[in-house]
Amino acid sequence: MRVTKYNKKITIKKLVEVDNEIGGWKNTWIDFYTSWASLKPLTGLKRFEFSRLAYTEAYEVEMRRRTTDPDGDCKVFYGGNAFQIASIQHDDKKTYMVISR
Repeated sequence: MRVTKYNKKITIKKLVEVDNEIGGWKNTWIDFYTSWASLKPLTGLKRFEFSRLAYTEAYEVEMRRRTTDPDGDCKVFYGGNAFQIASIQHDDKKTYMVISR
């Protein structure tokens, strides 16, 4: 595994309920963790399929597996933009995601 392969810094944020000042709660995004990852724009058939779903940007993300893996309720922040996790899969050492905006 090349060390320079993971050269983009991404932040995974999770939606949580936080108590507010009047005794209720509100939803807010908090940092789940920050990680180094490899991001590649979708190409070919995958790009065609995601463009049919009206996504303007979509990337394939590969990063090292962590003990706390993201799920579909998380968002990925990269380059000042928020991305939804469209698909996610894990193996023993890596996490693969397709993120879209």
